[in-house]
Amino acid sequence: MFGLFKKNYFLGIDFGTSSIKVVELKLHKQRLNLSNYGWIKLGFAQSAGDFDYDKKLKAYLQALVNKMEPKTESVYVSMPSFSGLVSLIEFPDMKKEELDQAIRFEARKYVPTSLDEISISWDIVSKKDDKAAKKSKSKTSEKIQILLVAAPKDKVIKYEDFVKSADLKVKAIELETFSLARSLVGDDAGTFLIIDIGFRACSIVLVEKGVVKVNRNIDAGGNEITDSIAENLNISKKRAEDLKKQGKDFINSRESSIVLPTLDLIANEALRIISTYKEKNSGSRIDGVVLSGGTAKLKGVDDYFSKALGIKTIIGDPWKKIVYDESLSPIVKKVGPSFSVALGLALKGVEEYKRS
Repeated sequence: MFGLFKKNYFLGIDFGTSSIKVVELKLHKQRLNLSNYGWIKLGFAQSAGDFDYDKKLKAYLQALVNKMEPKTESVYVSMPSFSGLVSLIEFPDMKKEELDQAIRFEARKYVPTSLDEISISWDIVSKKDDKAAKKSKSKTSEKIQILLVAAPKDKVIKYEDFVKSADLKVKAIELETFSLARSLVGDDAGTFLIIDIGFRACSIVLVEKGVVKVNRNIDAGGNEITDSIAENLNISKKRAEDLKKQGKDFINSRESSIVLPTLDLIANEALRIISTYKEKNSGSRIDGVVLSGGTAKLKGVDDYFSKALGIKTIIGDPWKKIVYDESLSPIVKKVGPSFSVALGLALKGVEEYKRS
């Protein structure tokens, strides 16, 4: 009975560049309850030639897991979006066996290294009529869209090793792109653009009817924004970080408005993605922009993107479907969208459990 009881718990681990975040959900009477959560800031950064990085990360994860004492040993783990590749590819409709071979052949165009060094997964996301084939009266008048996901095998093995070192078992590993889409958009019928601004990098994800259609990564994030604030105001980086946390508006306030090149860079890339999407899908529209990551808490950043993109932008709420004790409300509000990936991972476990 104890073994069956544990099956209702789902653990997600988000390995970020500045912290590790863990969430455990419990499914009870079809309701998702927050069973456990925790995070630990990494007092170090990965740098070239730092051979102790993995050892340090394992120690931090072990300390966090020991503190939390989760109910389950099976975990869902994320890899940073920039660690892998997500691409949408079209093929003529064909049998599954033929499709598998065709995908591996086509993947060579997108993957710069040998396929033996890459873990590949794919899924059929949609089917549509091929207008050109119809005009030429070809038998193949239908095309299928495939979502190709690839990641280096050595990276996958590394994350598995991190988890095993904490006496946990990996249930699944996925790029954080999909965790974000699951927790912030879910199976919503609309089309949304997720902008996840982390400490070191930013992911821009276009989600259509719950399916990831576009994923872009920018090598800039909250750390660069803090640097810009410190430089513009001639203050220390620590002071700039403190002011960010205190809710000072550096973007829209007339008194302290400053230029933040990182936000401009992200907005310009988002506009390119939106423009390309609309060109390929005539009559389509983006229903909304959702902000995530630690920088989503920067005061005024939602107004900035609303103006820059011309689309209503909101701060994502990955906790909206989660039941938790009322006393935790201040903490949940504080951590907000920074737990989007960890929650998305735990939700993956819930989805798999319901399908089994």
